[in-house]
Amino acid sequence: MTHDKILFVEHEHVSTYNNGTFSPSTAHDYKELFAGGIIPLSLLNIHTLKIPNHLSPEEQVIHVEIRMFEEGNLNSDEEYTIDFIRHNLATEESYLCEVFALSQTKAADYFSTALKSTNVIDLITPGFLIYESQYDTLEPKNDLFIYFGEEESYGAIYQNGKYIAHRSIDTLTSIAVETGLDLPKLKSFLSQRGVIDENYPPEEFAKFVLIQDRIARNVERLVHTINHKRGLFGLTGIDHVYLDFEGNTIPGLETVFEAYGINGLTITSLAVPQGSPEKLHDLLCAHYISHQIGKKPLNLSSFERKEQWYKRESGKFLAIMGISLLIALGVPLALAWTIASEETRKEELSMTLAQMEKETSTLANTLKEQKKRLADQEKNSQVLKQEIASIEAAQETAQLIEQMHLKRQEMLIDVTSELGRYGLGTLMIEQNGSKEISLHVISAYQKRDDIAKLMRGLYVRGYQNVQTHEIALDDKMYNAVVKVTR
Repeated sequence: MTHDKILFVEHEHVSTYNNGTFSPSTAHDYKELFAGGIIPLSLLNIHTLKIPNHLSPEEQVIHVEIRMFEEGNLNSDEEYTIDFIRHNLATEESYLCEVFALSQTKAADYFSTALKSTNVIDLITPGFLIYESQYDTLEPKNDLFIYFGEEESYGAIYQNGKYIAHRSIDTLTSIAVETGLDLPKLKSFLSQRGVIDENYPPEEFAKFVLIQDRIARNVERLVHTINHKRGLFGLTGIDHVYLDFEGNTIPGLETVFEAYGINGLTITSLAVPQGSPEKLHDLLCAHYISHQIGKKPLNLSSFERKEQWYKRESGKFLAIMGISLLIALGVPLALAWTIASEETRKEELSMTLAQMEKETSTLANTLKEQKKRLADQEKNSQVLKQEIASIEAAQETAQLIEQMHLKRQEMLIDVTSELGRYGLGTLMIEQNGSKEISLHVISAYQKRDDIAKLMRGLYVRGYQNVQTHEIALDDKMYNAVVKVTR
């Protein structure tokens, strides 16, 4: 098998990838090249579970598959290909396993057109793992890779260059529908104007607000996942954000992360030396697949290449049978010897049968003991599951409290930023929960219009209601109490 190029299976299309370029595949390529494809997250059943770290690799596989059918919402009438990523937990005597199950029926349907050209797909894997190969050139740190695609989008978190988590986010197509823009226009706005309000003229300001809201919503999901993984993996923060967005960046994206408490980020767009920007993600996928030959990555393929017939068990059996037949034909006397020794063999078989019946009785007793042990272990497992559920509920409560604190902090930052923009002073800032804040704003009489600008700025930042109360003029100073509601 040639290792310097591969067959890249992209849904219904097959092409040959070689060192950064795609070309049409030939019959020779279909037969000889390693083939790999990316499967959408929407076709996968994904479940996270913990297993004891004392199990052997074979026991781990069996344990994970059983738990996946019990807890992973799999259909018992379907066949699945199951594989998992195992994470070490330094503080526990267990592994955290992220398990992926792909219905073989769904896989055959998704790749049906491609399988007409090549009936072999050696590797099928989800797309968020492709960024591992980027660490051939990148320094392994705590990084967040964000892919914005038309049919699938997600964020992938890597700790010291190793994948630890992912999160699905809105696709460009869904954002375009929600903002009322066509895809080319949305891509243009994101790459050229980003989420900076000054980049939008007044007649397009409403579009900016919609785009900013959708981007912020997805950043919030990613930040939630990052915070969730801090305790599990000791994640100290994010050093770098890499954008997989047709070679583009999104101006102002770092300010959205800052609003959710992640500061000092460097955001860089991924690119390749050759190839069109529109093909960037496919090139990254193919580059990753070309680096997996000879390795054992996460693989959900049920269309793997079969070994040559003489290397298979059935081939070995046929070879043995053929040799036996030749010997039998070449040595006729062997048949006569077999007949003569038949009575002896019957006696030996009788003795063997008696021995087997004795061993079967012993095994039956052992099996009974094992069933009892299994029942005890299942009972202990139920207790452990209840403890885990209690811990997870406590974690969710802590995360909710942290989110409320972040929203209060975000609201205070927004208000003080707008006050600073217009040079307004306050006698009092009173915050009521995470949804309401009251400001006692003071301004020179001739600058009283700045209070109205302050209110408009808060509307732009997405607050539902901004009203003034108790307006007064005191010694040429304009006083107003402004109430802001999220």
